[in-house]
Amino acid sequence: MIRVFFVFTLLLSLFADGARSQDEFELVQSAPSETIYERSELPRTFEVWKKMIDESKVSIDIEAFYFADAKGEPLESIIESIKYASERGVNIRIIVDSSFYSRNDKSVDLLEGLENISIRKIPFGNLAGGVMHAKYFIVDNENLFLGSQNMDWRAIKHIHEMGVRVKNKSLANTFTELFETDWNLCVGNIYGLANQRPVNVVNSENPVILNSSKYGEMTLYPAFSPPSMNVSGFSSEEEELMKIIDNTKERLLIQIYSFSDKDRYDTVQHSKISDALIKAAGRNVSIKMILPDWAMRDYSEDFLKELSKFKNIEIKISTIPQHSGGFIPFARVDHSKYLISDNDISWVSTTNWESGYFRRSRNVTMIINNNLVNEDLEKVFYNGWTSPYVSFIDVNKKYEPVKRN
Repeated sequence: MIRVFFVFTLLLSLFADGARSQDEFELVQSAPSETIYERSELPRTFEVWKKMIDESKVSIDIEAFYFADAKGEPLESIIESIKYASERGVNIRIIVDSSFYSRNDKSVDLLEGLENISIRKIPFGNLAGGVMHAKYFIVDNENLFLGSQNMDWRAIKHIHEMGVRVKNKSLANTFTELFETDWNLCVGNIYGLANQRPVNVVNSENPVILNSSKYGEMTLYPAFSPPSMNVSGFSSEEEELMKIIDNTKERLLIQIYSFSDKDRYDTVQHSKISDALIKAAGRNVSIKMILPDWAMRDYSEDFLKELSKFKNIEIKISTIPQHSGGFIPFARVDHSKYLISDNDISWVSTTNWESGYFRRSRNVTMIINNNLVNEDLEKVFYNGWTSPYVSFIDVNKKYEPVKRN
């Protein structure tokens, strides 16, 4: 009888382990308070982040553009969860961009010097000419988050953002390869990158196929920027974006923070993406795009106006209303970076559509092939497209700079 009970208990344990290790996927949204984006039923950034960190057992690796906390705001609770994780023995490593840290909020210092927490600043400007603009973290070498959300209290509460959480060891291992590379680059070890041998990473030729309880079977793989600082075998963000646009047959729905044929540092025009969109529109692909009013800058306004003149390309500009509590610096904006192609391909990213983000800065993207994920992102898009916050770009209007701080 004891032997039967032991076998039964062992089987239950194995079943439980299998259930715990099952792959998972979810879209993760930040909905600015007091806006219609709160109607969305997608999981929210705060709850997802907190659960991932609170359930960590071994390790947390965070690579984020910056940290920005405020007393009584939601990131304060996330930082406390990171502290509690370190106290129970979880090994935590954090990378932030050195140039942004030197000039802006230093909330990451709240974790400096604590047991089991190590923090490094990566000089990405010196390494590649841009910034470390990625936003992702890995828990226990299997649970991954990436998205447009910075480690900023406003990104949780007052900015529209889109991300994904994926529980899959192969994908987590690929992002760990990136993290280890950048961790070494923080201390000037560029030789590991230059001499790195190919590893078995997930890429466009070697995607992951997983089953999630909500979305069923899906195929997904990541892409990274910039190519000059990528691990051998990584897919390139810009190359993968070109493939998606070139292969689109019917529609592209795009929500992006900024888009231009050159950025403030460019001396020559970079029209690769816009040329691909114009070509797609020419073959009757319907293209709808939402950009925030923050995107209407001196170097991008005329470009976006000209793009909107092409048949089958529609562009709307969004202005998220201020909070009832008053003006909040660097908030109340649509900062998300995603697209859907036809009825199956989705792109969720940290990169803006300017050459510097692809060629000089660290960014990450997840590309997903699944109709139901596509449908959920479509709901988010049309929630914005039909909202009172947007209007078609006016080619005859001079857009004034938006107050940010």
